[in-house]
Amino acid sequence: MPLTSSDYIQIIVAIIYAVALFYTVITFKRSKELDQIRITETIFNDLRQLDRELSTLPSSSQDDQGRKELYSRILNTVDWLSFLINTKVITDRRMIAYMKPTLIQYYQDTFVQNMLADERYSNSYHHFKKLYQRMKLD
Repeated sequence: MPLTSSDYIQIIVAIIYAVALFYTVITFKRSKELDQIRITETIFNDLRQLDRELSTLPSSSQDDQGRKELYSRILNTVDWLSFLINTKVITDRRMIAYMKPTLIQYYQDTFVQNMLADERYSNSYHHFKKLYQRMKLD
């Protein structure tokens, strides 16, 4: 049985729909990647700003409260990033691998050295602790 012009049109339309669907999937995937980049860029901009504020504080003991507040703000920001990674909002493995050394350094330098001894903060930052444990195992 030969194909009619109506059959050819149906085949062409089906191919166009398949290409459109493929393009939509690719566009959605790219959009998700860009959203993840934007989110992490915003968080790291915040962290850079907080690090700048921290570097302007004199190292005298009378500024310990201000320093603790900045450490707390830094760790809240890192905990938020950890939450986004733990809940799979940020899933790009390359981005996570890129951030891994920085997050480990924040854990060791900021959390362990400056905040863990303080009872008020020892039960905080659960998402950050969970992410650190997972990163340490990798």
